[in-house]
Amino acid sequence: MSKAFFLSLLFTSLLFGQNDKDYPFIGLSISAQNINTDPGDASSEGGIALSYGQQSLDWRTIFALDYTQDSYFGAHVEIDKILLDNMFGTAKLRPYLGAVVGYMSYDDSNIPVNIDPEDRELFEETNGFYFGANFGFIIYATDNVDIDLSYHYYSVQNLDFLDDLHGGTLAMHYFF
Repeated sequence: MSKAFFLSLLFTSLLFGQNDKDYPFIGLSISAQNINTDPGDASSEGGIALSYGQQSLDWRTIFALDYTQDSYFGAHVEIDKILLDNMFGTAKLRPYLGAVVGYMSYDDSNIPVNIDPEDRELFEETNGFYFGANFGFIIYATDNVDIDLSYHYYSVQNLDFLDDLHGGTLAMHYFF
């Protein structure tokens, strides 16, 4: 059921904005994640992601595969609304606001809670969904390359030991 929802969201978002010309792109991003666990602990992880997306004048949709070395790997779909173009026209710096839904698989040997290793088995579920929001700025470096600076906040579901993820991302996209 949840996989069907995720796939339908992906296909719906890729079809979003068909009236405008779409510009496909691929990208690479690095992020700094603050991972907040249930007992109040927090850890910081660096992550990387590969992405594919399409952008119109007003909307952007991204499908990304992300990975952190000691925590999780996953996939997410991001839908962004590009803001303020009506006021300023299509500028070199464009703010956006977006929504994210994703799936993660957490490495159970690196659960960052201060418990006895034998008690880690209490957390049987290490796969879960997350959803959240992000905002940022698209900076056009050239006609084919943009730089994306953003902040994200994701609420994690189905994982007893993990509450949320938040942090900053720096991405570069190549339009083809």
